[in-house]
Amino acid sequence: MFIDELENDPLVFFHAAPLRHKSSIVEKGFQSAAILGVGELQSVSYAKKSSGCLAHLGCNISEDYAVFAVKFQPQELDRVVNNPSDIHVYDQSVQPQILGYCVLNAGFNVV
Repeated sequence: MFIDELENDPLVFFHAAPLRHKSSIVEKGFQSAAILGVGELQSVSYAKKSSGCLAHLGCNISEDYAVFAVKFQPQELDRVVNNPSDIHVYDQSVQPQILGYCVLNAGFNVV
């Protein structure tokens, strides 16, 4: 979804969220479902490739989504759980820099 320079940067990750949450994310940062009071998940996950953040959305997107490209500082990555395809950030004080976002419109089909 993004240019190769971002997709291949080891400090750049991707996060999908409903577009209606974009302003809140920009103003307050990324927050876990537990902090938002909408679930029990204690971490915020970021995919290593932009296509990876679509996996949890299912095949048909029912509302507009923003896919954020974000960048972490190298020392911040020492404070995350690193998995093969994504990272999980449990420390809410670790907030990446938002580089930009793209919008996936409702009805977009993930294949």
